[in-house]
Amino acid sequence: MCKHLALVAALLPAVAVADSDRLLGSASSTTLYGSIEQGIKVGDLNEDDKTRADYLSDHVRLGIRGEEALNNDLQAFFNFHFSHEEKADGSSGLNGVREAHVGLKGSFGKLTLGRQKTSWKTTVGKAVFDELTPGIERMSKMIRYDLDNIAGSGFHISVDGVLDGSHNEIPGGKSKAFNAYDAAAGYTGRNFYAGVGYQHTSVDAIKTKLGKGSTNELIGASLSYTPYENKEREQSLTLALDYHHHASFGEYFSASADYAFGRQQLRAGWEMLDYDKEKSLNLYHLGYRYHFSPRTYTELKGFYQKHGSDDGYVTKLMLHHEF
Repeated sequence: MCKHLALVAALLPAVAVADSDRLLGSASSTTLYGSIEQGIKVGDLNEDDKTRADYLSDHVRLGIRGEEALNNDLQAFFNFHFSHEEKADGSSGLNGVREAHVGLKGSFGKLTLGRQKTSWKTTVGKAVFDELTPGIERMSKMIRYDLDNIAGSGFHISVDGVLDGSHNEIPGGKSKAFNAYDAAAGYTGRNFYAGVGYQHTSVDAIKTKLGKGSTNELIGASLSYTPYENKEREQSLTLALDYHHHASFGEYFSASADYAFGRQQLRAGWEMLDYDKEKSLNLYHLGYRYHFSPRTYTELKGFYQKHGSDDGYVTKLMLHHEF
């Protein structure tokens, strides 16, 4: 924990003196950002199936990111993103590293090195609720390449690999070099998005959400469509659909609708896991947001869970702020 706090303390002065780089003839920027979400949770998805209320610290996050213009339209960039995670020993502070990467971008695309989101995560998964979706969201030791809006077509591709010959990131990995990789492609058009992705690990390292097992392959697709948008009235309706196949396990489906009107948002969705030799697990979501400002909102959301003859619910009332 101390080393992460020391790193943040060392980087904070860069935020204050970012403009001084202009005196050195370089165009660079450094931004301090973060978010916090706190509230209460009420539900009966407990071991004793009794309704309980509890305080919920959803997340506390702090990050520093920046860019620097280099020669020939080339840019360097970096991102450090930390989080507070509750530990069993009672330790606190910024003790979790969400992202820590550096890279270069230009007309050739974007090359990123370090801990970051996988190509799977950024391409597949557009439904607004994701309680059940599996897949590895972030990994360290990653080398990732992105090429966006290829020749102005709206298509993009993304590939990444985890260079982990020591098997620290993927324990028990079979390869002496890359032990995980992703490949994804997508299309962004007017009010429409479509994406496909594939995630693979050399051993069963992708945790599933039902059956307490793991898999080594995921394949999936996402669609998102905005059939109605009125910018003058600040109104829009966005529909999304996700599908994943989990090797040796089964299928995941998710659908959502997100209606925004002024400062308010109404969101509804459904998720289902249909695994071999397991009863289907269904979640039905409903949520309402009120935006006090572009950076602060309160949200009331919940879901009803049905798994065979078992059922239950969870409701959350949260306050979110980001900077």
